[in-house]
Amino acid sequence: MIGIVLVSHSAALAQGVIELVQQMVGDRVPLAAAGGTNLVEAPIGTDPVKVLAAIEAVYSTDGVLVLMDLGSAIMSAEAALEFLEPAQQQNIYLCEASLVEGAVAAAVRALAGGTMEQVFAEARGALAAKLEQLAPLLRLAPTPGVTSATVDLTPSFPTGDFHTRSLVVLNRLGLHARPAARLVSLAGQFDAQITITVAGRTVPATSMNQVATLGARQGDLLIVRAGGSDASAALTAIEELAIDHFGDPLDSVQPAPEAVPVVADNDDEAAGIPASGGVAIGPVMIYRPAFTEVIAMMVTDVTGEQERLQTAIAAVITQLHELRAEMARRVGAGEASIFDAHLLMLQDIDLQPAATQEIETRRVNAEAAWQATIQAVAARYRAMEDPYLARRADDVLDVGQRVLRQLLGKSADLPSLASVEPCILVAHDLKPSDVARLPSDVVLGIITERGGANGHSAILARALGIPAVSGVGALVSHISDGQVIALDGDSGRVWLAPEAELLETLRRRQSAWLAERSAARRKARQPAVMRDGRHMEVIANIAAPADVDEALAAGAEGVGIFRSEFLFMDRPSPPSEEEQLAAYVDAAHRLGGRPLVVRTLDAGGDKPLAYLPSDLEPNPFLGKRGLRYSLEHPGIFKSQLRAILRTAAAYPVKMMLPMLSTLDEWIQADALLDEACAELQEAGLPFDDDMAVGIMVEVPAAVFSADKLARFVDFFSIGSNDLTQYVMAADRGNASVAALIHPYQPALLQSMRQVVQAGHAAGIRVGICGELAGDPRATALLVGLGFDDLSMSAPSIPQVKARLRTFDMAQAQAVAAMVLGMNTASEIEEYLAAESERVKGMSDIFLP
Repeated sequence: MIGIVLVSHSAALAQGVIELVQQMVGDRVPLAAAGGTNLVEAPIGTDPVKVLAAIEAVYSTDGVLVLMDLGSAIMSAEAALEFLEPAQQQNIYLCEASLVEGAVAAAVRALAGGTMEQVFAEARGALAAKLEQLAPLLRLAPTPGVTSATVDLTPSFPTGDFHTRSLVVLNRLGLHARPAARLVSLAGQFDAQITITVAGRTVPATSMNQVATLGARQGDLLIVRAGGSDASAALTAIEELAIDHFGDPLDSVQPAPEAVPVVADNDDEAAGIPASGGVAIGPVMIYRPAFTEVIAMMVTDVTGEQERLQTAIAAVITQLHELRAEMARRVGAGEASIFDAHLLMLQDIDLQPAATQEIETRRVNAEAAWQATIQAVAARYRAMEDPYLARRADDVLDVGQRVLRQLLGKSADLPSLASVEPCILVAHDLKPSDVARLPSDVVLGIITERGGANGHSAILARALGIPAVSGVGALVSHISDGQVIALDGDSGRVWLAPEAELLETLRRRQSAWLAERSAARRKARQPAVMRDGRHMEVIANIAAPADVDEALAAGAEGVGIFRSEFLFMDRPSPPSEEEQLAAYVDAAHRLGGRPLVVRTLDAGGDKPLAYLPSDLEPNPFLGKRGLRYSLEHPGIFKSQLRAILRTAAAYPVKMMLPMLSTLDEWIQADALLDEACAELQEAGLPFDDDMAVGIMVEVPAAVFSADKLARFVDFFSIGSNDLTQYVMAADRGNASVAALIHPYQPALLQSMRQVVQAGHAAGIRVGICGELAGDPRATALLVGLGFDDLSMSAPSIPQVKARLRTFDMAQAQAVAAMVLGMNTASEIEEYLAAESERVKGMSDIFLP
C-alpha cells in the first residue's frame, strides 16, 4: 500500500497530524513522521536523516507520498532522496499540498485503494472545499483549477546522479556580493552542474547575480546539489568555503542603516554618515558625471551587434583586471577583492546570454539590449529586503556603465585629477571604480549625496586614507565649485561656511591628525635598538614593488619576503624573464641598497594559475603547492631563477624557496639553479653566482630536518602562518578548528626554537615572517628564542620597533624561558598580554 510521510519543523506537530489521520483510517495506512531535530538546543527544524528513516519505514513499490510544511522541510525531503537508490527514488513523490488537509485526504484515498496519481491529486485538491466554503467571507472566488481532476501529477524529485549537501550560512551579512563571488568562482573550477537552493528557490551556482539575489542570510540553510564528474569534490570544496563563512569575518558587524542628514536652518551644516575618518578643509571640485544616453535602434545585423557586445565585455574584463592589480598594489589584496565581485558579475553565465538574447528577440542595438539587461539585474538587487544586498545594485550599474561606455567609445566619467589642485571632491555618488582612481595626495576629502559607511566606495576611501562623509542628501545642491568647506569623517559632519573660530578649531584638529600620522612614521624610521645596544633588524613583507615606499615610510630596514605571485596571477600566460627582471629591479632600486629577499612562486593550494591547469586535488593545501609546484614546471621556474640571479648582480638580493619539505627537493631546486647560471653565462648576461639562497620553514618535515638542511642553505625564514596550521593539523581558514590555530601553541614555539638552534649551530641566520612577527606582544619572546630578524606587514612595524626599545637580551631570554615552560596557548597569551601591558604602563614610547 502507498505510504505517507509528514515532514514538519515540529515533532509534536507531525505526530499530532498522524494522530488526526489515524482517527479516520486507523493503522491501515502506513504513516511516518519526520518532525523536528535531535538537537536539544535547537529542536525546531528539519533533519534529512529523519526524513530518510521515515521514508524507509513506510516504503513500498506502490509509492510514498511526502508532505512538507515549509522552508527547510522541502530541502530536507529533497536531500533525503539522495540517499536512496535510483530505483527507489522513482517511487517517492514530494507534494506541496497542505500538511493537515493533504494528509487526511491522501490517507482516505489510499485506504480506498487509489493509485499514486489519485492519492497525489487528492492531497493537492484538499483545500478546494475549504476555499469554496470561505470564499463568501473572504470575498474570494474559488481558486480556478484546484480540483482533483485537474491537478498536475508531475512528481518532484531529483533526476540523474546527483550529490547533495546541506550547509548553513554562518557569516552575519549572508551571501552578499563578495561571498557570492567567492562561491561562484569556486563552483566554476569544477566539471559539475551545481545548484543552490534557499527557501525553495533554486539557482545555478555559477550565476553571480542569481546567487547574490537569493538573499541568503545568516542561519539560512543552503541545499547544494552537484552532478557530473567533479560533483563530490565540488561539494567538499563548497562545504569548506561555507565553514569558512564564505571568506567573511564571522563577527562582521551588521551594516549601519543609511542615515538621514540633519541640515541646519541656514543650510550651511549637515550631519551625514561617517564613511572614512579624518579632517579635510579645502576648495570644492564638483563631479557631475555625464549621462550615458542610449538610443534604441532597430538592427538587421544581429550577429554583428552580439559580437560588438562580446568585444566590449572582453575589453572591460581586461580593464577590471588591471584596476584590481593597481588597487592590490596601493591598498592590499583584501580591498582589491571588491573588483572580484565586479568581474564575476560581468562574467555571470546568465548576463551576457540574456543580453545577446535581447538583441536577437527585439532586434535592437547592443547598447539598448545591454542597458535593459543590466537594469533588470539591478532591479532584482534593489528589491531585496536586506539593505546591504540591495546596495549591490550600485555595483551592477557600475559594471554596466563601463560596458556601455566601451560600446559608445566614451572615456571614463571621472577625469584625471593628476594636474588638479588639492580639493574636496563632491558628487551625487561615486562608484568603486571612480574611488579606486583617486590620487590621495590631490583629493583631500570626499562628500557624496548618496551612499553609506559599508559601501564598496567607502571601504576603498578608508583604505586610501581619504576622509569622507556620505549620505548628506540635499546639502550637495548648496555647494559650489571652488567654495572652501570642511568635513569631519569621524563624526560625519560637513560645514559649508565655517566661521573663523570653528575653522581654526578644525585646522588644529586636522594638523594634529596629520602630525600624529607623520610622527608615527618619523619615530618608526629610527633604528630598533634594544636597551643593551643590540640592533634588531625589522623588515617588511611586500607583494609588489610599489609596496616598498610604504614599507620604508613605516620604518622597514629592508624586505624579508617579496611575494612574487602578483607577476603570475590573473593573466592568460606566464610573465617573461624580462618582465620579472624589471619588477625585481624596481623593488631593489626603491630599497636604496637595503636587503631584498625574493620568494619564488608560491602557487597551488588557494592560488592556482589559469594557464597551468592542475589535476583536481581533494586537499590542495597538502598537494602540489610552493616549491613542489615550481619543480613540476621547470621552464617557468628557471625563468624566475634567471631573473632573480640577474637582479642580484647589481643589488643585495637573496632568494627564498617556499614549502620545502625534503633534502631531495632542495637538490632538485639547486640543480635547476645551476642550469639557470649556466644559461646566463652562455648568454653573456651578468648575474650573481654566489647569491644567498634560503628556504621557508613551513612544514613539520623541514623542522625535523632543520639540522640537515642548515648544512646546505644560506638562511632559514619561518613562515609562522603555514607552520601553525601544519604543526596543529588544522586548516587556518576553518572556523571549526580556530582554537587550534593559535600562534602561541606550545608545540609551535618548541618547533621554532628547534629551527633556530639548528640554524645557529650551522652558522646561518634565522628569521620569521607572518602574523606572529608583527604582534608586539610576541616581540620579546621571538627575540628571546633567538630570531635574527622579524619580517612583517608595514603597518605593524612602528609598534614592534617601539616594543624592541623596551627590553634587553637578558629580559627577552627570561620571557622565552618562562613561556617555554608553560603548558597551554591561553596561559602563554595571558602572560604575554600582561607583560605587554606592564611595559606600556612604564613607557610612553608606544605609538597609537
